Amino acid sequence: MTAVDRDAQALAGLRGHVGVEVVEADLEAGDWPLGARRFDGIVVANYLHRPLFPHLLTALAEGGVLIYETFMLGNERFGRPSSPDFLLRPGELLEAFGSLQIVAFEQGEVAMPKPAVLQRLCAVRTRGAMPRLPESS
Repeated sequence: MTAVDRDAQALAGLRGHVGVEVVEADLEAGDWPLGARRFDGIVVANYLHRPLFPHLLTALAEGGVLIYETFMLGNERFGRPSSPDFLLRPGELLEAFGSLQIVAFEQGEVAMPKPAVLQRLCAVRTRGAMPRLPESS
């Protein structure tokens, strides 16, 4: 397992565990820190930085599973995040990861563990479907 966060304290509890690689990196600044590596599973929770979508697609190995859950428009009624910059639009995960085989998709209000408006997606990279990163300008 590889855990990535810019906050060293958030990763501290994982350091030293067998089979866990800890990568302290700011995914919103600089280059993609994981190079050309491919992963059998990618999990993103409570985080949205749209420029990472192509990197996530490219990093997902053939047969790999992407699980993504984060807040969407409507969540501002319940608190943070409340800025549209950090809230998915309706169906946005389907649009962003539509090249994958969608296994499950949900969007809407939840009560547990706390009231929120979320989008959830589970998708698999099928054989031969490997997107390319957009060219830099």
